[in-house]
Amino acid sequence: MTAVTIPAPRPARVPRDASRLRAPRRERPHARHLVVVEPSRRARHRRRQVAIVGSVVVLAVFTIVAFRALLAQSQVAIDRIEQQMTEAEQKYEQARYEHATLASPERVVARAQELGLVPPAGPPTAIPVAGEAPLPPEGTATTLHGWTEVKPTFDAAP
Repeated sequence: MTAVTIPAPRPARVPRDASRLRAPRRERPHARHLVVVEPSRRARHRRRQVAIVGSVVVLAVFTIVAFRALLAQSQVAIDRIEQQMTEAEQKYEQARYEHATLASPERVVARAQELGLVPPAGPPTAIPVAGEAPLPPEGTATTLHGWTEVKPTFDAAP
């Protein structure tokens, strides 16, 4: 024989709180009535915070981009000035080389010979000039003029 077990009857569910009881459903009419619900104060505050944070982020990104653009422009100007400086240094070095070449003693002697100049037969001699030596020109300043009037105003130590 086979034994059949019969489940025990479940006790009826009793709501814990009467406020949880649902009202019976009403029949819904065919046309739905939609009502605009104003967002809660918390949702409005959250949207305002998101808008402010978003604005700050956009402003920060814009500021960073502007500074990077300014930095790039300044770097272009610096590069241009460095290029000009390099060119000027090259011109200066070339001018120094040309000057050194033209002022070398060998070059001066060769150019003098081209012009027909010859070395002197002997060392130069001083020739005395007859007459008095000329007087210095008028109106020249003398450094020691009036020092006796100024000396007493200075301290005795040097």
